[in-house]
Parts: sequence; C-alpha cells; structure tokens
Amino acid sequence: MTIHKTISILVTLLLIISTQSCNKVSEIRFNPMSELAEIKKINNKLQKSGYTNIENIPSSLSDWRSLSELAKLIKDLLDGEYQIFENTEGELETLFSKLEVDVPGSLNTPSILARFKVLETIVYKLKMSFIDQNNSIKFETDKQFLIVAYSNLIFQITKTLEKESQIKFKNN
Repeated sequence: MTIHKTISILVTLLLIISTQSCNKVSEIRFNPMSELAEIKKINNKLQKSGYTNIENIPSSLSDWRSLSELAKLIKDLLDGEYQIFENTEGELETLFSKLEVDVPGSLNTPSILARFKVLETIVYKLKMSFIDQNNSIKFETDKQFLIVAYSNLIFQITKTLEKESQIKFKNN
C-alpha cells in the first residue's frame, strides 16, 4: 500500500514539473532584432579588441605556403566567403596536416603545434555552426574565437622567432 502511494506521489510530481517546464518553453520567443543587435555587439567588441588585423605574418615566413593559405582562409571567412565549408572536408584536413608537416624547424615547438590544433578545432566548430544556420549568434561568436586563436598563433610564432634571433645575436 505504501509503495502504491509513493509511486502516485512521484508521478504527480513528475507531471507538475513537466507542465511547468513546458510553460517555460512557450515563453521563449524568437526576436530577430535582438539577435541582430547581439551580432552587432559581438562585431563591435571584436573591432575594439584589436584582433581585426590578421595579416601580420612575419616576412621571414613568406616561404611557408601553408601558413599563407591559412591566412587566406581566415581572411575569406571574415569577409563572408564560406566556400571552404561548402567544399569537401578533405581541403581542411589537407591544409591543417600540411601546416603541421611543413612547420619550419625552429617553430616546431609544442606551444605552436598546440595552437594549430586549437585553430583547427575552432575551424571545424565554425563549419558546424555554418551548417546549422539556425544560430547566427553562435556562428559570430565562433568567428570571434577563430580570430583570437589565429592572433594567438601569430603572436606565438613572432615571439618564438624573436627569441631565436636574440639567441643568435647573443652568440655572435
């Protein structure tokens, strides 16, 4: 008898909770104007943060073709050209594998290789946000993360090259 009473109470609580959660879902409304305002806010924040100049590849790395391809890919994505996402996934895989294989010897450090992996992960995340076009705020946020990750990669490369040149200068 007590088991029957306990089960009845649990079922009643479950029904109450489920009806309350259904009411909360119906309260959520889609407001395209607020979504547009959120996207503008993200873009303004990005411009103020100083990450907008992505073409600061050190001139000593101009021969590193796959890094130039990565810079072009990111510039295209920021300019709203998303053809890379519409093409086969093999292009992205090839680009990131070439980046890791073609790393110049002095830059083949765990910190730089880790930044390549972070960048690769964010590009694939951005691709998934592009495919699922229902959430443009998430897409714009992922674009911001991409710019920050790329800027961090270039910063790390620059610092590694500076450290290398300081060591060479000190030894001479």
